[in-house]
Amino acid sequence: MRTFSIRKRLGLTTALALVSLGIVGIVYAAVTFGPDRPTFTWANPASYITFNSITDNPVWGDERQLLKVRDVNANTSAYATQAQVSDNQEIVMAVYFHNNAETFLNLTATNTTVKFDLPSNSATTLSPKAYITADNATPRQVWSTADLSGSRPFSLTYEPGTAKLYTNYVNGVAVSDNVVSSGALIGTNGTNGNVLGCGQFSGYITVRVRVSMPTIPSGAPPASPTVTPTAKPVVTTSGAKAIPNTGPGDIAGLFVGTSVLGGAGHYLVTRRRR
Repeated sequence: MRTFSIRKRLGLTTALALVSLGIVGIVYAAVTFGPDRPTFTWANPASYITFNSITDNPVWGDERQLLKVRDVNANTSAYATQAQVSDNQEIVMAVYFHNNAETFLNLTATNTTVKFDLPSNSATTLSPKAYITADNATPRQVWSTADLSGSRPFSLTYEPGTAKLYTNYVNGVAVSDNVVSSGALIGTNGTNGNVLGCGQFSGYITVRVRVSMPTIPSGAPPASPTVTPTAKPVVTTSGAKAIPNTGPGDIAGLFVGTSVLGGAGHYLVTRRRR
C-alpha cells in the first residue's frame, strides 16, 4: 500500500513522529474519537471498507485521531490534536481520510462526506469535532475531536470559501461550505464522494476558522467622594474653639486584561508502497 504524499506539495516534514509521541508538549488525554471498532495495522489492512482504523500509519500515527489543527502562519508540519489560541488568531483544521481496504480488493467507498462541527458557544476550552461518513463503510461514520484552549473565553467562526481538498490527484480543490453544516462530498479524484481503498488514494480536507476572544475592559472605577464632616465647636474653660476635622479622600485602583499567544503541534503525509 502506498501512502498519500503531500510532502512534495506542502513541504511537510517527519516531525509528525514527535507530535505523536508527545515530545513537543501537546497533551492528548482530552482528545476523543469513535465509535469503538476493529483496528488494523499498516502491514495488515482491512478486508472491507472502513475509514481511519489503522493505528500505526507511518506518517499520521493513529488514524482514529482524524482531526488536527495549526496556526495559519505556522509551518505545515505544525498540525496537532491540541493547541492554545489567542484573540483574532486564524486556525487551519485538517481531516485526514483513508479507506483502509487492501488495494487488490478494489473496494471504493461511495457518497463519502466530511463534516466539521464547530462549537457555537464561548468558553476557555472548545472541542471542535469532525466526521467522515460513507454509505458502504463499516462503521458508516467515524469521528474525533481536537482541543483548543485560551486564557479567557473565546468563540470560533468558520471563514466561508476556505474548505479545500488535497490528494495525490487533486491539489486544493474547493469544497462546499456545507462542510461545516450538513457535510460536504470529498473523494480521491475530486468531490464525487468516491474514495478508493489504499493509502495512495487517501487525502485530507482543510478549513480555516477565526478565534474571537474579547478583551476584559480596563479603566479606573469612579472614586468615592470626599466627605467633609460638619465642624462642631468645642467649648473649653478658656473659651477657645477647636479646628474643624476634614475626612481623607479615597484612592481608586486600575485593572487590565491579558492575552496568551497560541501554539501548535505537527502534521505529515508521505508516499510508500507495500
